Amino acid sequence: MAVHTGSEFKSERPPAGTLWVTGWHCLKSKLGTSEYLVESEGAEPRSILIGKNKKRILEALIDGPMYCASPCRLSHYIMLLRDDHGINIETEWFSNDPRTGRERFGIYVLKDKVTRIDRQEVRS
Repeated sequence: MAVHTGSEFKSERPPAGTLWVTGWHCLKSKLGTSEYLVESEGAEPRSILIGKNKKRILEALIDGPMYCASPCRLSHYIMLLRDDHGINIETEWFSNDPRTGRERFGIYVLKDKVTRIDRQEVRS
């Protein structure tokens, strides 16, 4: 599957089960910091420590893609996961969202293989 980012649009719909975050209550509320193993293509595996809302966002992305539009301002935490922790999270753009009336909308998709070290959950 080709991934389109930036101003290119996909014509099909997002995958079934893509998470629509309408509030923080939609995300798992796990306290504390967790360690994750991140395996990126062409790079050595590395471990990172994540806590608070970044952890909630990462846990959701491990489960599957999520819509970008949210009153929770997900983009801030996505940027922190990308920039501070080097996690490959792509934005895939789609045209014509009948739910919101927007001309375009995006979803965040985790591209790296991320494993929670203290509980072996994997998303590849």
